[in-house]
Amino acid sequence: MNRKLFFLITIVILSALLLSACERPATKSPVDTKTEGDEIPFPASTQSEIIADILAGTQTAQALTPVAATQPPEQQATAAAPTESAPAVNTPQPTAVPPTPAPPEEEEPDTWEPTPGRPSTYVVKPDEFPFCIARRFNVSPADLLSINGLSMDSYIVPGFVLTIPQSGEFGEGRARQAHPTDYTVQAGDTIGKIACYFGDVDPNGIYAINGLSEGAQLQPGQVLHIP
Repeated sequence: MNRKLFFLITIVILSALLLSACERPATKSPVDTKTEGDEIPFPASTQSEIIADILAGTQTAQALTPVAATQPPEQQATAAAPTESAPAVNTPQPTAVPPTPAPPEEEEPDTWEPTPGRPSTYVVKPDEFPFCIARRFNVSPADLLSINGLSMDSYIVPGFVLTIPQSGEFGEGRARQAHPTDYTVQAGDTIGKIACYFGDVDPNGIYAINGLSEGAQLQPGQVLHIP
C-alpha cells in the first residue's frame, strides 16, 4: 500500500514539472553555459566533427598550394636558381648580313694629249730618224730634210736639233700601227723604236702614260700602254 502511494506521488510530481516546463515562454534565451573565450557557435556535440573538417580542408589546400609559395624566402630563392648541372641553353643569334659591296669603279683609260701645234725645234732621241719625226708632227718629210740641209742618206745622232717646218702635211700613212693599244716589249726595244713602230706616236706620251722617266730601261715581256 505504501509503495503504490509513493509511486503515485512521484508520478504527480513529475507531471507537475513537465507542465511547468511546457508553460515557459519560447522566447527565453537558454542559459549560456559557455566559458569566456569560447567562440565556437556550434553545439558541443558537433564541435569535434567541425574541427576535423577544418583540419582536412587545410591539409587539402596545403597539398594544392605550389611548393614555392609555402617555402621560406631563402628556400624559394634556392629553388628558383638553376642548378649547376642544368645544361645552358644557347639562344641562336641572328647572323649579321654583310653589306653588299659597291661595284668597283671603272677605271678611266689612261690618256695623254700632246702639246697642240708644232714646236719650232726638236731634239732627236735615240733610235729616231727624220721620217718618224715628220709623221709625229705631221710635216712633209721632204720639207723637214730641206729646211735642215739633210738628204735621204743623211745620218742624225741623238741630241741633234731639228728645225720643224710650220707648213705642209705628211699626207696618208702617218700611223703605221693602230693605237691606242698595249705593246709587249721585245729584246732590244727602246721607247724611240716603239714610237717609230707606231708611226705618229710621241715617245713622251709613252713615258707619261706608263709612269716612266725619260731614258728608263725596258725589260723583255714588259707591257706598255701606247696612247
